[in-house]
Amino acid sequence: MKLLIIGSTGLVGTNIAGQCRRSDVSVVGTSRRPAADAKERKLNKNYGDEVNAVVTDVNPDVVVDTAAFHDVDACDTERDRTWSVNAQGTRNVAAAADDVGAHMIYLSTDYVFPGLRREAPYSEEDAVAPVNYYAQTKYAGEQAAKVADDWTVLRTSVVYGLASPNFVTWALSELRAGNELDIVDDQISTPTYAPDLARACVDVAERGLVGLYHAAGPTSLSRYEFTRHLADVYGYDKSLVNPISTEEFGQEAPRPADGSLDSTTLYDAIDHEFRAPREGFENMNRES
Repeated sequence: MKLLIIGSTGLVGTNIAGQCRRSDVSVVGTSRRPAADAKERKLNKNYGDEVNAVVTDVNPDVVVDTAAFHDVDACDTERDRTWSVNAQGTRNVAAAADDVGAHMIYLSTDYVFPGLRREAPYSEEDAVAPVNYYAQTKYAGEQAAKVADDWTVLRTSVVYGLASPNFVTWALSELRAGNELDIVDDQISTPTYAPDLARACVDVAERGLVGLYHAAGPTSLSRYEFTRHLADVYGYDKSLVNPISTEEFGQEAPRPADGSLDSTTLYDAIDHEFRAPREGFENMNRES
């Protein structure tokens, strides 16, 4: 099997590439920066002709699209850019994948749900209602992925790890420096360890699983609790982590209060569960 990763230098893409190598899966990656080696191609998925040329040349069995504009607040103000990447860019990838008969796997988000605590955790059958423009474009990306005959949408949540910058690497740097952190305590999610998500992507590809799946961690907790666990596992002072409300924090774009995902269907299909945050942090600490 040959797998093409769109966005191979990001947190998830880097982990998928590593999982492919461990699973003896042939892998080629793309990024917007100049290629670093023969296994990487320069690609901006906003340009359909460019996408067609790369996908046709690689001729993969599976295409995994991890590339997105993730800055939720900036997405509300930079709407043309957001749509170009998260919606139209995904359609470009799906159309090119379909042209070569490849299985299209697209990574989406828990933010497609309204995040009402009485409704969480959300299953694949629950109705979506995006609360911000980022989520609207990611849901449009879900629909765009279906241009391919064989498609899989994996919705995930608060992906963390060490392979590239993310909330956890920022929090660790602040804790290491002895700085206090104000972290929202009223936004609940199911944080997802990037190596587990990467393994699931390869499992989905190898098993030929198609359709919609939730692909997130097994534990619902607030961003504040999540950060306290991080400090505890790494041996930093937990009192540096201070709770703050979303209103006090002043984020520009609205967020779901509880976007927890129920990933039971995927866990059953791939025969393993993702790790809870403490287990993920412990593994990170051993590897760092």
